Amino acid sequence: MTQVLTQEQELLQGTVREFSQGDVLTVASKIDSDSKVPDELSRKLPELGLYGIVIPSQYGGAGADFTSLLLTVEELSKVSGTIGARIAFHGIVCGALNGSTNDSLKSSILPKLAGGTLSAFSIDPKSTISYEKSGDELILEGSSEFVLNADAAGVFLFLARSKDGRSVIVCLEKERAGDKIEIGEPKRMMGLRGSGTSKVSLHDVRVTESSLLFPAPETPSAVQRFQTVGRLAVSAQSLGIAQAALSEEIKYANERSQFNTKIGRFYAVQDFIASDEISIDTARTATYDVASKPLNDESAGRRSAVAKIAASNAAVQTARHSIRVHGGYGFIRDYPVERYLRDARATQIYLESNEALKAKIAEDLLSR
Repeated sequence: MTQVLTQEQELLQGTVREFSQGDVLTVASKIDSDSKVPDELSRKLPELGLYGIVIPSQYGGAGADFTSLLLTVEELSKVSGTIGARIAFHGIVCGALNGSTNDSLKSSILPKLAGGTLSAFSIDPKSTISYEKSGDELILEGSSEFVLNADAAGVFLFLARSKDGRSVIVCLEKERAGDKIEIGEPKRMMGLRGSGTSKVSLHDVRVTESSLLFPAPETPSAVQRFQTVGRLAVSAQSLGIAQAALSEEIKYANERSQFNTKIGRFYAVQDFIASDEISIDTARTATYDVASKPLNDESAGRRSAVAKIAASNAAVQTARHSIRVHGGYGFIRDYPVERYLRDARATQIYLESNEALKAKIAEDLLSR
């Protein structure tokens, strides 16, 4: 870490690390092979307080800061990218609700999220979710194709658009929506298996303005903050995967011998390891530097995009190098490095692809 952690952050980091290396590590491979998080682990996550990290204590949470959430996501992702993603995206929903101007909604939903109800969200500009006003009601229709946590979530946040171009962020409880919210079968993905990524469709869902996080005029700025926070969460996940891949790379280089010499003595292997450490450290500095400053700063969006690109690229690069160092063993599931690469690849394409983020970075710089 380039910044000094508080005592509370260090304690949380140590607790999550111990939990990850114990409870999560024993089922990480099974999560990947079964494409499902075991029920026992799903129960332990909120019991440890991981569902309420950024939720204020008055609503049953820990009241920790956003950096604490990123530290948690990074530690979990060192063992399982899927579990890192689950807590990351749940935490983003919690943070968005906590920042809402709708106090009654916060009082109603946040205690449930802290207590064990999983959440999911979609702010995908490609989704077809729209709304029409009918008296005091908003009628929601449409679908979003890739919603992480959707298979097990009880609370959803959706970005919905009207015909006149206005947008709102709507909070829905699955139990209340009933059969008007349809959750598809989880996608059979290459990586992040068990993340419960599914298509979610809304059919004539009727809500009032009491379900909105913000008034419509405030929604665009809220979405920008949502995107900034999301990029940093993916960055933290990427850093965890990258660090795990590097650890395996170093471990194997110190164990494997060729020509009576440990392969870690070969320049090509040393170049891989050094390059990966440089990439990870650079990305970590960028990520936590942005997180430590106000996220509504006008440069936060661009700098979060830089961090997300750097971290996800570092994860893919390190996982590829780790596989090459492992040789043929890197392609079999007896070692976790092939899983790291599959999980890392996902971080380059969601929530926003790195290519799309590069275009946004360039546009921001060129417009000055």
